[in-house]
Amino acid sequence: MRAAEFVGDGALRLAERPVPGAPDGWAPVRVRAAGVCGTELHFLEGLIDPMGMPRVLGHEIAGEVAGARAGSPGSRAAVYNVMNCGSCRYCNTNRDRLCTRSGGMIGFTADGGFAEYVIVPERNLVPLPDTVPFEAGAVLACSGMTAVHAVRLAGIGIGDPAVVNGIGGVGLMLTQVAALAGATVLAVADEAAKLELARSLGARAGLVIDDPEGYETLPGEASRMLGRAPDVFFETVGTRETMRAGFSCLAPGGSFVQIGYTSQPLDIHPGALIKNELRILTSAAGSKSDLETAIALAAQGLLKTVVATRTDLDGLEAAILSLKDRRVLGRNVVTFA
Repeated sequence: MRAAEFVGDGALRLAERPVPGAPDGWAPVRVRAAGVCGTELHFLEGLIDPMGMPRVLGHEIAGEVAGARAGSPGSRAAVYNVMNCGSCRYCNTNRDRLCTRSGGMIGFTADGGFAEYVIVPERNLVPLPDTVPFEAGAVLACSGMTAVHAVRLAGIGIGDPAVVNGIGGVGLMLTQVAALAGATVLAVADEAAKLELARSLGARAGLVIDDPEGYETLPGEASRMLGRAPDVFFETVGTRETMRAGFSCLAPGGSFVQIGYTSQPLDIHPGALIKNELRILTSAAGSKSDLETAIALAAQGLLKTVVATRTDLDGLEAAILSLKDRRVLGRNVVTFA
């Protein structure tokens, strides 16, 4: 099979590999689509160590089950990428990502979906209805479940004003899920096309900020456009300027939800948090239940995925690097015939 291997120092290489065998409890999946996440860019930039190289990246996966143990061959499935134990106190309370007996993550510590076949634990297969395309299933397997998880953590209520900062793959999903939960969403994008897309998917208000200095105006603009200071700020960008603006935006008792990050640290005086009893929440990926919810919403037509570009493995590196300039409208996806 063909696979794209990450070999360190920001480099990918295309290679021929044998189709992996599946041990007991695992299933081979013929990959039909694999999303290109900002996390892949973090690998290439050295922010994340894949723990073993060469490593096949790709943690947003949908395809056909090739073995019979997990169902009939050809069964459509999305892949939950966290290899949790399924029985500890975290797994039993919808916090699979915190599993203390985790076996790692597919596309991180085990080979992922940028290959024609991948093997995954059978428990990680989530049925994908015929009404949800493979491309959508792949995107839901990361950004979709991430949005569901973050909105659940934030505890959004009906009518709560909320800001989604950064309208990329995750930001578009957050906009939709927060709106479905009842929030009044203000989308902050770095270009008009992204803002228009967010509005079409449920944002009630929007703002374009295309340079770091522009974030100084965000607290005032957010209060004006939402009618009052927001209760929740979803941060998917992760620069000093955007994080600082997020805290400055919040109403007393508000929640800052950190999802995206860069190499820049969070820098805020504790007094600024204590004064208004602000909460800092961090949200990483999601649980299998969050993925099941995302797929169910998509099957009902309530959660839409936006595919920016489709490519084969030959175009993977370009698809990853295109995320650097933050001009991708939705999600880039690698597809397999």
